Amino acid sequence: MNKTMRYLDYIKRMGLLLMLPLAFGSCTDVWNSHYDMDNQKQIADKTLWEEIASRPELQGFADCLKQYGYDEVLDGDQIYTVFAPQGTIDVAGLTENKVKEEVLNNHIARFTHSANGATVDKDVMMLNEKLINFTKVGDDYTFGDASLIGMNIIAKNGVLHIISGQVPFFFNVWEYLTTDSAFSGISKYMYSFDEKELDEESSVKGPIVNGLQTYVDSVVVTYNMLHYMLGELNNEDSTYTMILPTNKAWNAAYARISPYYTYHKKHEFRDSLQEYYTKLGIVKDLIFSHTMQGDMQDSLLSTSGNVFYNPFDYLLTGYSSYEEGVVCSNGKVFVTDSLYHNPWDSWHSRLKIEGERVNGHVVKESTTIEYRRNLKSTDSLYAKVSGREYLELVPKQSSSATEIDFNIWNTLAATYDIKVVFLPQQMATDRSIGIKPNHLAVSLSYLDDQGRTKKTNLAVAKDSLLVDPYKIDTVHVGTFTFPVSTYGEEKSSITLNVKSAASSRDKTKSRTMLIDCVILEPVKE
Repeated sequence: MNKTMRYLDYIKRMGLLLMLPLAFGSCTDVWNSHYDMDNQKQIADKTLWEEIASRPELQGFADCLKQYGYDEVLDGDQIYTVFAPQGTIDVAGLTENKVKEEVLNNHIARFTHSANGATVDKDVMMLNEKLINFTKVGDDYTFGDASLIGMNIIAKNGVLHIISGQVPFFFNVWEYLTTDSAFSGISKYMYSFDEKELDEESSVKGPIVNGLQTYVDSVVVTYNMLHYMLGELNNEDSTYTMILPTNKAWNAAYARISPYYTYHKKHEFRDSLQEYYTKLGIVKDLIFSHTMQGDMQDSLLSTSGNVFYNPFDYLLTGYSSYEEGVVCSNGKVFVTDSLYHNPWDSWHSRLKIEGERVNGHVVKESTTIEYRRNLKSTDSLYAKVSGREYLELVPKQSSSATEIDFNIWNTLAATYDIKVVFLPQQMATDRSIGIKPNHLAVSLSYLDDQGRTKKTNLAVAKDSLLVDPYKIDTVHVGTFTFPVSTYGEEKSSITLNVKSAASSRDKTKSRTMLIDCVILEPVKE
């Protein structure tokens, strides 16, 4: 693995990975190793396979079972419930794995699920981990959209129900990404995070061979970092809405977003980082968990925490309501040829640097003493101060100018309004100096496109940049366009210098600064 790949692998592993279940296989030894025989009374002389094979109306289903080895499975000792469709079985265009997953496993469940009692209304977990509703309405039972026309046929190893026809397979949101080559851009990206590992605890150990542990049954699990970061789109127990870009939308979004992640020309991983963060920027606000939503017509809250108001006015152009989405087994998908996210609502987001953050600032020790202050819950400003903490900066001498450098991370190659939030001077520990404004001088150190450190003055001492001493004052100290991105960098290469710059003869200004935070607000262009 080359250095670039190792670096990107480190980035990808910054998130925890989730364990995902494997699709069902047809090996009877594996099944018998993990599922014990139920203590069901044996009141029949046929296995499930024998029952199915003996019924002419199930000939199509029986032929399909036998062709893919399920006759052995349903002739064994494990307990299953089979919802067997009568008539022809449609497998047109499906590969062997898809026939197993989308047809056979879609009609077989573990354990017994009988049609009896006054009411039945439950979701049955099938072998492909899809949940299909099994219910009684009046005197009739239904399984999915099929009617039960024969029920509770007891076999040695389970229960057989005969249903009116094949139950359609519904892709979950994760699976739907692979249903059409028109989605190959996003599906290739999201599936690229799949990593397979041996689950030693769940695997059945075999003998030691040449000093190495072998396994009779190797259980392999799949991890995908994006499932942790953005949502378990493959989880049948969760419900999601996803905006799904076609390749046209994917490519247009890449061209639109990638300039924000332009790194300086001497950065060792310039191109790799730009690609990595651009693609993450595209997908970060496409997924919406239903457990986090209110009225989806009014607003959508993405799993990244960003809110999009009136989404059907611009974000879901082409759709008028939630009902128009493509139904999946765990939610809905809205296919689009264009992504309309506003940058400031998504990837070009607001940055905040808390004044009290230990590694977020450096004071000029020759002139300035810093104190980290906490607000009590009884304080009138408690709910208005970010983090409930702030910095008090006082001059070492009466004539000293207080000065602080704030370290700034994760800027994009974009334009920001830069603001500093000050608390009222009445919060100062030494109130003998009176209530007076700060007179500010502000400068910014940044990187140019060659990676060189440059400095610009946003406000100088001769400017009349004053802080209102009687209120919480959010002071706009300047607007700046960063030529390159520093997003994701471990070390800060941008500093904002803030100085209370009154002359020693000016007794109308205070040198004590009470700073809550620094804010970089994206300019809406």
